[in-house]
Amino acid sequence: MTRDEALIAAFADELRSRRAALRLSQEELAHRAGVNRTYIAKLELARNQPTLTVLLRVAEALEVPLPELIAGALVRR
Repeated sequence: MTRDEALIAAFADELRSRRAALRLSQEELAHRAGVNRTYIAKLELARNQPTLTVLLRVAEALEVPLPELIAGALVRR
């Protein structure tokens, strides 16, 4: 696994964990973030890389500052 792949996988784990902690479905998170449920699913499966805009919207939807969301992924890596 490359460094980039490891980071994407760690972000996927962090996203899934934070969503579950808030007891949100993928559909609910997608609605809050203004994206499709399938996009959230692909992020959680490490199949997509979010844009900065999507990162910001997802962080807001999870009620967490973006740096904290990213830091959580870096720790998991």
